[in-house]
Amino acid sequence: MKVALIYGTRPSGHYAAAGAVAEFLPPSIIEPVFVDLSEVYPDFGPLVARTYLELLSRTPSVWDYVYDNDFVAFAASALRESILPFSAQKLGDLLAKKNISAVVSTQAFSSVLVTKSKGLARLPLFSVLTDFCAHGYWPPDGVAAYFAPEKSAAAALKEKGAPAERILLTGIPVRKEFTGPQPAKAAARKELGLSPKLFTVLLTGGSRGLGDLYSAALALKPLLGRIQAVVLCGSNRRLRGQAEKELDPGKHLRFVDFTDSPALYYAAADLVVGKPGGVTLAETMALAKPFIIYSPLPGQEERNSGFLRRHRLAATAATADQLPALIKKYLAAPQALALASRALAAHARPHAARDIAAKIIQLLTGDGAGGGRARPS
Repeated sequence: MKVALIYGTRPSGHYAAAGAVAEFLPPSIIEPVFVDLSEVYPDFGPLVARTYLELLSRTPSVWDYVYDNDFVAFAASALRESILPFSAQKLGDLLAKKNISAVVSTQAFSSVLVTKSKGLARLPLFSVLTDFCAHGYWPPDGVAAYFAPEKSAAAALKEKGAPAERILLTGIPVRKEFTGPQPAKAAARKELGLSPKLFTVLLTGGSRGLGDLYSAALALKPLLGRIQAVVLCGSNRRLRGQAEKELDPGKHLRFVDFTDSPALYYAAADLVVGKPGGVTLAETMALAKPFIIYSPLPGQEERNSGFLRRHRLAATAATADQLPALIKKYLAAPQALALASRALAAHARPHAARDIAAKIIQLLTGDGAGGGRARPS
């Protein structure tokens, strides 16, 4: 059977999560069909992305207010009832043309579109959350199963009206490259052309290279030689260009363009610094790499930061200038680094993608024995 995996745009955490689930869908049973909403709605997708980034850069407090505000969510529900059924028709026509039998959605908007389309109502819908929180825009009805990252997100879904028996605690899906045996740090560094013995800091801004990574790299320059730093720029070519022009990167500071296979960089790292996107955190936790929260975006990433702080899983650098002191602390106390690593490992769910795929197969085929360790919330 053909199963659509719908995400917002590429590259993104939503796309990475969809790809992770697809890796565990056996081709003898399921043919995954990737659907990029920005291609289905070419005008709408870029408009939302531009509006989102503009709000973040100019008035982040507005996005934080809109993100999970009950009144705004209530107003949006009126929009869903009146306008989205018409918008959903285009997606419905596409999925019908592709002979789709079920839908896996890693983004709230695509889940809403499916639930509001009369033509898609017959399709089983599986909604995969990619942050450690559940905002009010996830649809409470019409979903065969929700895959939640942790208990508080499951509780938020229940509070919004989602049936408890359809909410499964699985974690956030990560790709197979983060779940198998990893090379030792020295071996990973050697493969990447880094110094095998130097303490290594990985700076990441997610798939888009967001957050003030330039200032972070600048703040770490006095430590270079004692440490080495790798900056994952994602699709942010402007960052790479500015850094190479103004920071004069040397052998201990490297800027890396977007990569579809970042696991080796994580394996090489002693410490990860960056904005706490849900998939970034899940990947970091899967490899038990200590994390420093830096430059989180308002909304979901602030709430992801709250999850980390509640469970004492990460330190926080409110500004780039605070990073050197935090890194020096770990350099001086390797036991603190090891303790942080163990704490993250205890909360990790590296096999989330496998468990989600197994549950989807079970529900679609009626196989009561179906594998996986997804469990009700």
